[in-house]
Amino acid sequence: MTQLKTVNISKAAAGLKSPFSMAHVATVGDLVVSIYICQGTLEWHRHLDTDELFWVHQGAILLESEWGEVRLRPGELTVVPKGVGHRSSSDVRSSVLLMRGGPFSERKNGRRRIYAVTGEAKLKHVSPAGIVRTLTMPFQFRTVARVDNSCVQVGWGDGIWSVDAPAAHDVLLLVESGTATVRTDQSMAHLHPGDLTVVPEGALYQLSTTRGTSLVRVVSERGAG
Repeated sequence: MTQLKTVNISKAAAGLKSPFSMAHVATVGDLVVSIYICQGTLEWHRHLDTDELFWVHQGAILLESEWGEVRLRPGELTVVPKGVGHRSSSDVRSSVLLMRGGPFSERKNGRRRIYAVTGEAKLKHVSPAGIVRTLTMPFQFRTVARVDNSCVQVGWGDGIWSVDAPAAHDVLLLVESGTATVRTDQSMAHLHPGDLTVVPEGALYQLSTTRGTSLVRVVSERGAG
């Protein structure tokens, strides 16, 4: 039996009371998706084992790093590669989606530079909504970021989407605008803006959307198409 679980990002964030508290909301293959509250300033640190994707849901944050700094507003993201020292801060309560490799999420932050050199590159400021507006063809996903072995993609369209069935890998689907319905042989999930669900590997499923819908898909790089 394939039961789909729907998670609303705003509701998950509302349950977090303390600055920099965090809640796990989904797992996609080896990737852990969490929501955390950025308010105040976190200490400088680095992760030797995994990339980290920061995606602002509400509020705004400043992300400083050895590769420069970016200011992120709702709907904007960046990826801090493994080994790059960084810290996040915000003057207001801000909720942020965090994606990083699951097997290493409980390890303590490393302090040695192994994978990155200061000033080697710059953090990329990405606006998925802006990228969606450049897509001329519906039902086609475009990769906007990579986190370890996973791809974050965006697409738009209304109607029935062509999907791999059964799913070759876990597939996270997040609605940015409009509505989507995900059906499996045993379950159904109706998604509104800010809702996400994960279709597990091996599941037979169908994806349909209404007019004006834009989607985010997170999937293993091998299944990104």
